Amino acid sequence: MRETLVIFRRELKGYFYSPIAYVFGAVMLVLLLFVAAFASLVHGAQASMQVFFGWLPVAFIVLLSGLTMRLWAEERKLGTIELLMTFPVRVRGLVLGKFLATLCYLGFVMVLTLGLPLTLGAYGRIDWPPVLASYLASLLFAGSFVAVGMFFSSMTRDQLVALLWTGLSLAVLYLLGWPTLVEWLTGWMPAWLLDLATGISPYKYFESIQRGVLDTRDFVYFACFCGFFLYANALVLHHRRLKG
Repeated sequence: MRETLVIFRRELKGYFYSPIAYVFGAVMLVLLLFVAAFASLVHGAQASMQVFFGWLPVAFIVLLSGLTMRLWAEERKLGTIELLMTFPVRVRGLVLGKFLATLCYLGFVMVLTLGLPLTLGAYGRIDWPPVLASYLASLLFAGSFVAVGMFFSSMTRDQLVALLWTGLSLAVLYLLGWPTLVEWLTGWMPAWLLDLATGISPYKYFESIQRGVLDTRDFVYFACFCGFFLYANALVLHHRRLKG
């Protein structure tokens, strides 16, 4: 646990000392708040929050692909991963430290968006339990995408390759749970195969929590999903450490 905290502090400090992190945070805030503000003018306060969280997974496909592409690929390109591999730290500590630091940074960015529901609540009526549940769902959803992005970043030293593979994978995962596509597939795909495909998608469980239904199965899914990709990430790094 101590080694994980060391990597966590190193990575988190790097986020707040890096101009890239501030650019990412600013772009994310401007993009999402612009969509939500536009929706509030057209549909009203409650609808604006629905649009905000509705567009969040789509924005995450692009933004988190760009954020995670550098996590391991940059280390390999700069040669600093060899230094990390010589540290008396277990590979799982490296992976978990980076993952938690990224998730903490994203949580900080999400907290900055709380000004929107607070402002809407001052001028209208906000149903806070679903809003808070949506924030929780968004953080869990972001964690699942970060785990996927870290895995692909560990597979290559080229950040562009990591970006493309991550973006493509995240788009597929999102579409597998997209209600419109699921409804279209219902007509010609066997029920068991459709359930299997949609059951893989984090978006399905994101929507479940977003509705304010805190089902233990949704949390177990996110834990297993993230655990699978983080474990795969650790296997890649462990193989690299053995190769020297």
